[in-house]
Amino acid sequence: MRKNRYLRGLFISPGHSFAQKLILLELLATKRKLAAYLDLREQMEQHDVLLRDADYVKSYVGISTETLYRLQRDGYICVAKRNRNKRYYRDADVERLRLHYRG
Repeated sequence: MRKNRYLRGLFISPGHSFAQKLILLELLATKRKLAAYLDLREQMEQHDVLLRDADYVKSYVGISTETLYRLQRDGYICVAKRNRNKRYYRDADVERLRLHYRG
């Protein structure tokens, strides 16, 4: 797999200092985000995925642009594709966001 090439070699051992452990924990969190992103990229390449633009997401979930940016920054939804300054999201992610946000 392509993602394994990027995700090797980060382990926390008892010999590291406290600052090194904090840095390694941040690197591990970044590694997890990268793995999720690469999985999403592979899914996009393999399947015909229904994509929704940001205007549809805002009207379907019932949120503002700022809220969508905040939810994206916090990791509740991720951009599947960008094309000419437009953001597109997977339909499954939009539905999951609506269920999470609206209950």
